Amino acid sequence: MPKNVWDATALRTQQPGTRNLTLYFLNIMNLKLPKKVFYQWSFFMKISVLVVTTLLSLAGISLASTTNAQVNLEQPVSLHVSHSGMADILQKLEEAAKVKLLMVGNMDNDTQYNLNASGQPLGKVLSGFFAPKGYTYKVINNTIVIARQQKPPAPGRIAGRVLDEKGQPLPGATIKVTGTGAAIQSAVDGSYSLSLQAGNYTLEITFISYQTKRITGIAVAEGKVTFLEIAMQPATSALNEVVITANFKKASVEGLYARQKNAAGVTDGISAEQIARTPDKNIGEVLKRVTGLATMENKYVVVRGLSERYNQSLLDGLVMPSTELNRKNFSFDIIPANMVENVTVSKTITPDQSAEFGGGLVNVNTISVPNANFLNFSAGAAINDKTTGKDFISQQLEGKEYFAQVSSHRNYAGQLKWNNPQDAVKAFQAANGPNVLANNWGLYHFKAQPSQNYQFSAGHVFALDSSRRIGAVASLSYRNTLAVQDVRMTRNYGSEGGVEGDTSGRRFDAFTGKRYGFTTNIGALVGVGYKDKANQLSYQTVYLRTLDQPLLIGIYAQRELGYFDLTTQTSMLINQLKGEHALNKKGLRLKWMGSYLTLDRERPDNHILQALGVQDSSGAGVYNIAGAGGGHSQYGSLRTWNRAFEKDLSWDISLSAPFKFKTITNTVKAGYAGWRKDRMFYVLNVGTLFENEDQNYLPLNEAFGPEHGVTFQPSRYGDDSRRTASLQAGYVMLDDRLGKFRLVWGGRAEYYNLNKVNQTLDKLFEEINTGRGTGEKYDFTLLKNIEPNLRFFPSANLTYSITGTMNLRLGFAKSIIRPDLRELNYFQEYDFELGDLYRADFLRSTTINNYDFRYEWYPAAGDILSLSLFRKDLAYPMEINRSADKTAYVLANSKSARNTGIEVEFRKSLAFTGIPVIRNLTLYGNATIMDAYVTPMGMDYNGVDTLNPLKIIPREIIGKSQHRPQQGASNFMYNAGVYYDSDAFGLSLVYNSVSNRLFRPNADYSQSLFERPLVALDGQVAYRFLGRHAEVKLNVSNLLNSYQVVYYNRYDDGSIDRKENPSTKELGYQQGIDNIEYESKPGRTYSMTLSYKF
Repeated sequence: MPKNVWDATALRTQQPGTRNLTLYFLNIMNLKLPKKVFYQWSFFMKISVLVVTTLLSLAGISLASTTNAQVNLEQPVSLHVSHSGMADILQKLEEAAKVKLLMVGNMDNDTQYNLNASGQPLGKVLSGFFAPKGYTYKVINNTIVIARQQKPPAPGRIAGRVLDEKGQPLPGATIKVTGTGAAIQSAVDGSYSLSLQAGNYTLEITFISYQTKRITGIAVAEGKVTFLEIAMQPATSALNEVVITANFKKASVEGLYARQKNAAGVTDGISAEQIARTPDKNIGEVLKRVTGLATMENKYVVVRGLSERYNQSLLDGLVMPSTELNRKNFSFDIIPANMVENVTVSKTITPDQSAEFGGGLVNVNTISVPNANFLNFSAGAAINDKTTGKDFISQQLEGKEYFAQVSSHRNYAGQLKWNNPQDAVKAFQAANGPNVLANNWGLYHFKAQPSQNYQFSAGHVFALDSSRRIGAVASLSYRNTLAVQDVRMTRNYGSEGGVEGDTSGRRFDAFTGKRYGFTTNIGALVGVGYKDKANQLSYQTVYLRTLDQPLLIGIYAQRELGYFDLTTQTSMLINQLKGEHALNKKGLRLKWMGSYLTLDRERPDNHILQALGVQDSSGAGVYNIAGAGGGHSQYGSLRTWNRAFEKDLSWDISLSAPFKFKTITNTVKAGYAGWRKDRMFYVLNVGTLFENEDQNYLPLNEAFGPEHGVTFQPSRYGDDSRRTASLQAGYVMLDDRLGKFRLVWGGRAEYYNLNKVNQTLDKLFEEINTGRGTGEKYDFTLLKNIEPNLRFFPSANLTYSITGTMNLRLGFAKSIIRPDLRELNYFQEYDFELGDLYRADFLRSTTINNYDFRYEWYPAAGDILSLSLFRKDLAYPMEINRSADKTAYVLANSKSARNTGIEVEFRKSLAFTGIPVIRNLTLYGNATIMDAYVTPMGMDYNGVDTLNPLKIIPREIIGKSQHRPQQGASNFMYNAGVYYDSDAFGLSLVYNSVSNRLFRPNADYSQSLFERPLVALDGQVAYRFLGRHAEVKLNVSNLLNSYQVVYYNRYDDGSIDRKENPSTKELGYQQGIDNIEYESKPGRTYSMTLSYKF
């Protein structure tokens, strides 16, 4: 409201001496009303004045009188009042100045004030006293009226981006607000922001060589942001003077299409809005909702049938390192879902993207510097029907675990983080004795409390002027989860186990127990950015820390205690600086990025015990043991400390420029990118033994104490290394457009000296020389040439726009998957998931030829129908196999693999029906069907050239082709969901299913280890209130009470364990027939989250 208008309905007298109150009310009214309403209101006010005056007279109200002299604001006033209320001060000021004062609105009479004036002008006294307290005054008919200052209405804004016909940002476009004179130019990233008073507006957008666009009916609300993405079209000679007019709804739809359908290649993804409709807590759970994606353990991603090692993980465009200690995996569960703006999966690549590509590039984009101010907070709790309120068992908790810190009792020789294993071993030897390691085998039990989570995020925009602004964003996330699962397994036991249902009379004679999971996740993000017409700079810091403490406790075959403490801690800090600059008005653009990342991944004091033991009858968590063993330790039970610490420096700089060749519109982009990695890794294994000659059963918490002669035997497999590697890449990309055709093509060259950092290659050379009996050096040229330092990767993506909403796409790309630095180190360690030792072997990179076809239709905003076909030919794919001597598992190359598949996706809003309730529904679904072949291979490195006996000739031993997916892959994946959204109410039901997955391949495919993943049906009910500022969500996860089973197939009703060409049904899990290797039942989880947007 304007400053000279007050809330008349709040008018009332607050002090004696005021008269004719109704007359004053009429005088200060300043309403802007239509004539008809004004006359009606005037008549109403006249009647009201008559009635009120009559009532006042009848009530005998006497109004104190003051002089009717003309108000002189220059007259001197002297008045000294101390510690008085507002009413007292007003009365004394009336008397001293001999004027009439009227207070409009509520009076603050609780606060004590001072007023000191010595011959000062009345106007100065009024301003000096009332203005600092939020009041203003006005002289009306010889009366000084005092009222609260009214804030002007908060402006709203129109914000978004201007995009060209390719869906790329269009910097320098002029956006005018017709009828106001307001205008602004889009920034280097195509963004714009206009501050306007509430109302309806028309925008006119112009840019040289593009059609002028006019958008009408844009509503701006007070204090709100109206988002509008504007898609521009090139002008032809015949259309140079044509102005294209569209309404706001149509224009916003076009902007959405420009981003979706004009991508250079085949992409899929999920937005923050879609994520919010699921009960998913982290990105590991979210990814299974995306077409063609499945997740393993809710943290590793499988894309188009290729396991986690074949899929590049990116955070804000930055390639992520492996978070695992002995595999090339990225654990997506460390990224909280509330910090994410969207996830995009590129299923074809362009030359400006990393050539390390198999199934897809999974790019997680965190919340960015905002276009509008926001402040959000949420808090939630969850209960699980197998956990909450029930007994929970863990090692001793010190409190710091709730902040994702490792317990102090897990230290190795007084310290947790060692920079190298040599210093750790020296410290251990110096302090060797029964107390060098804490006796922390004892178990503690308590009642499990509900899980809890809190999120906070805020953003602010500082406008320097109409074209320059600074933005800042911050986000914090905390989650603590307790989860109990029922577990049965033969893992780590060597038994074939039993079958579910026990239909054959065989009991389950392996491990039966529980998995107690204690997990804390902390995430923080801080970003700041600057933007003007030609430049954009942003700096962002992301910190993620996760403590995961799973403890498996149970009994093997009713006679042995199984104790598996598998604690891990992961910390990651990312600092990223990015810039984008429009170098001229012709479209020459410079983009650059630099980042520094540290990753610290630990297994601090893991415990592995398998020994004669029984559960004590005194209560849960109390066990007695008669000996020590487990984890393939040669000396008692195993305790192990593993650490990988990595420092990565990455960069990318590119220059792009548009040009025209005859009728072909082109953009050329050239760039240089690379990274440098410094990775330190070590494993410290300690065998732990106690004395018990009489084989008495001792309490678990006492058995490994000094009183029982505990001894420690450090043993290492040579598992320590520090390697530094670097990669340099250059690329050139052309984006050509002719009519309805668009071709994005080019090449990328990458230089990486893999042999220099390949410790397994050096070890292979040693093994070849062992026992040869010759002092002459062997010629390893052929082995060294397996990995050329310089490789070239061409790619091309062709798009044909059938209509403005329909595309056909073809794509080809050559890519590579290299072994991770960890996999190039010679190591051997115990791996719980494998149930055996895991060791390194000589590996070569996998090269892939990728072929894609896709039909896509975007019939309306947010709707899609797509059909994709893909084929991937892999040379030398990598899988974990059982070693030939059956003593360990090794990561090794097969000869080749071929994956072919079909993907279908649809998403459809029913708003077009116009039917109440039905129009608020959205249906979606996606499915992937895949077929695959793998040709296994063994290697012989002992062959020599007959003409040159010192020249080593590696020989491939190729096996028979197997009709099967690769490790971690499934033949079928599908998702389905229904959403209901209204202003106040939301409902969602989402379903995810994956067919049996190849867990560990075997030379005889019928004897492979398979997994039947959990079938997820999750639901959510949301209610929004307080003007949609507040929202409460009720979630339920695993409505079907599904569970995971890893199993070995048995055939012909369980009588045989192998079969030639088993059917799909026989390979699937058959309850009561197949042997269980690992089974876990997580139960159902119910959660509630309350959020508020300020």
